[in-house]
Amino acid sequence: MLKNYSLLVPFASLSTAAGVIILLARWINGNLLLSSPSALISYGFMAGICYTLATAISFIVVSSLLNKRNYKQNQHTQSFLLFTIQQKLSGMNLKVIRLFYLLTSIELWLIQLISISVLSEIMLNIPIPITLFLFLTGMLLLDRIMSVKSILWLEILFIIALFSLLIFIPIYYFVQNGASTVYEGIRLYHPYLFYFKNSEILLFYVIIQLAVLGQVLFDKSTWYLIAFIKPKKIRRSLFSSGVILALLTLSFTAILMIALYSGSFGQFQVLIFTFLYEVQPGFLTFAFLVIVLLAVVTSLLVDMRATKRFFMKKRPYYFYLIGLMVILLTFFLSIDLTILGVIYSFAFLHITILPFMLILLFTNRRIHKHSWFVILLSILIGIGVALSFNALYGLATSFMISSIYQLMLQTDTIEKMPEP
Repeated sequence: MLKNYSLLVPFASLSTAAGVIILLARWINGNLLLSSPSALISYGFMAGICYTLATAISFIVVSSLLNKRNYKQNQHTQSFLLFTIQQKLSGMNLKVIRLFYLLTSIELWLIQLISISVLSEIMLNIPIPITLFLFLTGMLLLDRIMSVKSILWLEILFIIALFSLLIFIPIYYFVQNGASTVYEGIRLYHPYLFYFKNSEILLFYVIIQLAVLGQVLFDKSTWYLIAFIKPKKIRRSLFSSGVILALLTLSFTAILMIALYSGSFGQFQVLIFTFLYEVQPGFLTFAFLVIVLLAVVTSLLVDMRATKRFFMKKRPYYFYLIGLMVILLTFFLSIDLTILGVIYSFAFLHITILPFMLILLFTNRRIHKHSWFVILLSILIGIGVALSFNALYGLATSFMISSIYQLMLQTDTIEKMPEP
């Protein structure tokens, strides 16, 4: 069962500034910090920039779609997403969406564990199994001892440290060495990164944007945090978060350019390693390590608290956590995982569920009883196309099938939802 009680805490009713901070802390995690180099290597600078811009644009889109009147009625009771799921779904629709709601945690946790393992391998030189065991144990302890208020303060500390680092590094390096030196070095060693005529780049932009928008709309942590923001400040907080995240993209891209300009690299882990030791060993290396750890810990703590609201009692929640840990370790120890690979795999769910979420959250139409089947069928067909051709074509196929059939089902079942 879904919980239905107040989220009010002493630190609730946040202003726009505080709302922006907690939203940024959720989405600036190991995914952004370590997967952007991988996207850049695969598709070039423009792809790396657009990948990091996708979340920013999604925030701006959600802020424009969110109906203030409907949201105010449910403020501080539970997340808007959970409330809407309760009100508008039933039968198999409810069961399937609740299952997806829990499964999305696997993506977030896998990406953060990959991030931790990368840091352990190239910086701490600790065996990965030991690192993962210590990290998961630490997360369980933090979940037990930290209050919601302390988590929010930790997010504020993280954002302050992140802004300081991302602003300081490019200025420090470009003042010392000059921007033209970096640009000419990249043109010499990596001219392909400035090549914009790859026929798949445009498709990559569109698919990633749609998948990230679906992810934001179905992200339990985002809606959980939104419930702490004053109703009148929610749309402004979402819009401001998008704008600030877009600006951070420029600074992060500059840091990647610094890492690239001096020579070749083998993979994105080496790119991070190059950056750390090219700029200045010591302080900045330690600062980067702290930033990534804070990013991983804050995003996972919020996910754990958002998931806890899903359960009526603590025992099922901890059973869920134990099951999640077992699944994560099984995946991690038996499959060679990469961040971009995990993102592509779960992108099938995010992009397929996007049309469904737009109808669910932002219209008064009743959801058709076979909508769940359309989602599953679209995912399966898209995966089949991806295996036969490539992932981008498969994702595009999933989105088109889901959009067409969800709209076809809605034309037969348009009904006004009763006013609460």
